[in-house]
Amino acid sequence: MSARPILYYALFSPPARAALLTSKLIGLNVELKAINYATQEHHSDWFLKVNPRHTVPVLVDQGAALCDSHAIITYMVNQYGQSQHEHLYPKDFLKRAVVDERLYYEDGVLFQVIKDFVARILHGEDIEYHRKSIELSHNAYSFLEEFLSRSSYVAGEQLSLADISINTTLITLHKLVPIEERRYPRICAWMQRMRDDLPGYEEINEQSAQQLYQRFQNALEYNMTKHA
Repeated sequence: MSARPILYYALFSPPARAALLTSKLIGLNVELKAINYATQEHHSDWFLKVNPRHTVPVLVDQGAALCDSHAIITYMVNQYGQSQHEHLYPKDFLKRAVVDERLYYEDGVLFQVIKDFVARILHGEDIEYHRKSIELSHNAYSFLEEFLSRSSYVAGEQLSLADISINTTLITLHKLVPIEERRYPRICAWMQRMRDDLPGYEEINEQSAQQLYQRFQNALEYNMTKHA
């Protein structure tokens, strides 16, 4: 058994990027194992034994496998974070509840928009962004803009795990449905703070989000050939 936690990941995945950024932020020395989706490695027998849901990220530590990014990043901070990292997932119950609430927003609202795009384009045959997907995007943006009207970060005046989780999903969605500063000024200012706050932001988040965006573009072009 590895002495270090093992993190299975794929950079195109927003949840996997959240786990990577969190580990980097708290200085957690994880053993990284990239999963090759192009070769269907996530459906291989060995990986299905690790995670029957065939998704990333997966964190294996002390013989247990955690297969949800929110569980992973909160565990990382609880188990390995130092006192200077407490603001990421506060011990104060009320402050922690606000962070949890924002994490539920990311999972139940924001990430569902990404899944809508995936269903229509990568798994479907749409040849352009569907009006409903765009509407869902702006609906999710409006909630986030409201959160940020109350504080500098999504769950208070300090960076939290909710900011990291939301940002990795949002940066991808932003490339599909751009977040205009005139309409969402608080989100735009917050996105710049995230670039400044997170070590490894450019290579882990920005460049990888661009790769996922290109995957959508390639799928749209392919779908067009099927309709030609």
